[in-house]
Amino acid sequence: MRGKPLYPFAVTAVLGIGLIIILSFYGLNTGPDMAGDDEADDSEQQFDDPIELGEHVYLQNCSACHGQNLNDGSAPALNALEGKYTAEDIVHIINEGQGAMPAGMASGAEADAVAEYLLSVSE
Repeated sequence: MRGKPLYPFAVTAVLGIGLIIILSFYGLNTGPDMAGDDEADDSEQQFDDPIELGEHVYLQNCSACHGQNLNDGSAPALNALEGKYTAEDIVHIINEGQGAMPAGMASGAEADAVAEYLLSVSE
């Protein structure tokens, strides 16, 4: 080994990299399919009450900015909308966006349900 002192290190490195590649491919084939799980769960879940649907959509799409309690996020509080906005106004804001809020966070029946939910919990 006097003539090639780096040979053992090179062999170890090649074997290590090969093992990492093999385990990576093995992990790709055995792990759960994460790409479609969220969409499948949302489409399978049915709500009889539009306010329950509105709460679900709010928690999924809006609570990151407006907060779990409607007033503890970085965006404006939504816990006192009654009297300020109608359901149609809220749906318009959801569809078109306002200020820093992006448009299209929910659409159609989901936007209507979020508007109903927000008005139902207004103080």
